Amino acid sequence: MADIEKRLNKAGLIKAVTWDTEADCSAAGCGVTPLNPGAIKLNYPALEVDEIYGAFESDIERANFNPSDFSLDFDYQWDGLENILLAMWFGTSAAPAPLFVVDATNNKIDFSEGGAGLTGTVAPASYIGATLATAIAAAMNGAIGKALTYTCTYDASTKKFTIGASNTFSILWNTGTHKLVDISTMCGYSDAADDAAAASYVSDTAAVGVAAYQHTMTMADSTTGIFGTYAVEKKSKIHVVPSLKVMKLSLTQANGLIKLNAGCRGTKVIDDSAVVTSMSSLTYPAIRNRAKFLQAVFRMNAQTGDALATGDIIKPKSFTLEPDRKMDSEHAAGSATIIEPRENGKPSVKLTMEFPRMDAVNELYFAHWIAKTEKKLDLTITGPVILGTHAYLLKFELPRLTIEDVEYADSNIIPSKIVMRSVVADSAPTGMTVTDPLTATLINTRSTSLLA
Repeated sequence: MADIEKRLNKAGLIKAVTWDTEADCSAAGCGVTPLNPGAIKLNYPALEVDEIYGAFESDIERANFNPSDFSLDFDYQWDGLENILLAMWFGTSAAPAPLFVVDATNNKIDFSEGGAGLTGTVAPASYIGATLATAIAAAMNGAIGKALTYTCTYDASTKKFTIGASNTFSILWNTGTHKLVDISTMCGYSDAADDAAAASYVSDTAAVGVAAYQHTMTMADSTTGIFGTYAVEKKSKIHVVPSLKVMKLSLTQANGLIKLNAGCRGTKVIDDSAVVTSMSSLTYPAIRNRAKFLQAVFRMNAQTGDALATGDIIKPKSFTLEPDRKMDSEHAAGSATIIEPRENGKPSVKLTMEFPRMDAVNELYFAHWIAKTEKKLDLTITGPVILGTHAYLLKFELPRLTIEDVEYADSNIIPSKIVMRSVVADSAPTGMTVTDPLTATLINTRSTSLLA
């Protein structure tokens, strides 16, 4: 039996550094899994040359490459590299915050102020670095018999803790009675010896947490300098887009899965790259942790209302979240490709939701539209547990939504549709800490920045 022709093979993505110069996206860990990997297309228009003395065309010339605009479609995966495209749109490159789980196996701190040993007990819970530092200080200050005042801070860049006090003290990492269940290893402190006779102690190594990391993406005013290289194998050829910018995202659902579409603007398509010459080393995340619509929770209430809670849950049958950056595509002398696109208009964030039927809640949207009642909303998609109480998560916060359109279609069962635009909030509404039109929080297992 003849083999089925393999039409499209591997695809890779990596953040690039120099515009219109391909970066090596063929290495391990660069594998990306769009549903349409071969969507890229060269745009290299012909310039007709007319024969001025005869009846026929006499030649065809070529000049600049027009931008190669294309879209990549994904069944969204928590650990997939589509998250790089998400971060490229936001323009965010912050280091991820490791997450920590404290329980009975790692919640003790033995220390001494010069006399008998003291013990602090950290409250069992899930933490990020900053909140764990607060809990450590509270545990030591709550120890019976302590006299000093203790502090603890976390450095997000080094991922190290600093435990300090109002005078010299020792932390009994090695000789303490709770060595086997202390917090040392998780916080980056070595238990090979005590930390003795100083007023503060810094972690010996970066704190590793529980292999779960929180990435926060906020909207940058501009994404200048943030672009990537994309390549796809097509049988014996490798087609490469040396540089691409993410202009538009679309998050929606279909067939029960969360779908992500990334609209990109590239320089050109080449098939003779001296950098991306083989795709054999690519590796991919396991295609099993896909986000599902049943994992999505929408909450919405008045922009000036109370913090979002269980009573504010709404249940659309479909949705489309569309963040969009308007970008130019300019040519300049000395190059056949466009220079790096920049914003030539304000970014916009649009949210459309459709409900299966008109009910007591969504029949009020029409009145709210007329009354110019603004809303706030969050969308949280929670996946499987990574460790402890930390699970995969993608959360979007929209602190100020204005209603643009409401529709109740003519049908046997009257459905409802609402179109809203997210804009900058004057101040963070109750229950939120953000004012940008859109903020995203991602929890997955990637320990490095999405734009590293």
